[in-house]
Amino acid sequence: MAIDPMASCPSAKESEAWMLGHFLNHLFNGVVLGLLLTVIALGFSLVLGVMEVVNFAHGVLFAIGAYFAFALVKLVGFWWALLISPILVAILGMILESGLIKRIYSLNPLYGLLLTFSIAMGLEGLIKLIWGPMGYSIPAPPFAAGFIDLGFVVYSKYRFIQGVLALFLILALWLFLEKTTYGAVIKAGTISTEMVMALGKNLPRLRTLVFGMGSFLAGIAGVLTAPMWGIRPGIGTEAMMPALVVVVVGGMGSLYGSIIAGQLVGIVTGLTVMFYPRLSDLMMYLLMLVVFLARPRGLMGTKSILEE
Repeated sequence: MAIDPMASCPSAKESEAWMLGHFLNHLFNGVVLGLLLTVIALGFSLVLGVMEVVNFAHGVLFAIGAYFAFALVKLVGFWWALLISPILVAILGMILESGLIKRIYSLNPLYGLLLTFSIAMGLEGLIKLIWGPMGYSIPAPPFAAGFIDLGFVVYSKYRFIQGVLALFLILALWLFLEKTTYGAVIKAGTISTEMVMALGKNLPRLRTLVFGMGSFLAGIAGVLTAPMWGIRPGIGTEAMMPALVVVVVGGMGSLYGSIIAGQLVGIVTGLTVMFYPRLSDLMMYLLMLVVFLARPRGLMGTKSILEE
């Protein structure tokens, strides 16, 4: 029996549908990546804005969140680990702030950078001592395995959940900053610490709280990304670099700038993976260069401690 060679060839409409689905998948990947990077970057921006400290320990706190989840998920399951791990990271962050970092607030910002870099190296060494240099993985919850049909694209169910949870965290932080009294005090602290003291608020307590919030955001981002990115001692540095790009593109210390920049970085990276995968890691830095040349303080940035 003769076989029609054209019978197995996809029609033009089928090819267009496949290309559209392929494009939407990469676009969604970029959006989800951008939301996750925004969560990491917002924690960094909070600390930078209120405390005027370039916190290079932020990345290793991200990694510790993932490692805490790895230790807890076998005992309490993924969702309890998602809740408990970032709380433990927040407590660790507040201990570091009240025990070490608060001592350098009145000094040159370079001291803060060197101190947090030293803390990051020490904590990464502690990770290797406890868990070893090898990598681990955390399985996603069983119901999050497979794909979900969104009507216009079939997408990874766990990535979709990642995006929803990251968006929830961003909205929750926005509501806290915009609708609560303490949020207003924190926003005032990003403009001027003298304004906080003029309002009669306890500035040391505020700084400890903000550092704990930033650490919490780093820790929960570490747990959310662990099933997709894996866990290894250097994962914090790998996450910190694109998050730092988000902060620079958005504007140092600007929370809203970080939200916008997170989507720009994520979408640019996601679409580059589709068209030229080898260039994907470079594109975020090219984006940063273009923005930096056009607006040296970032999209929504103002004068920062790095200019003093």
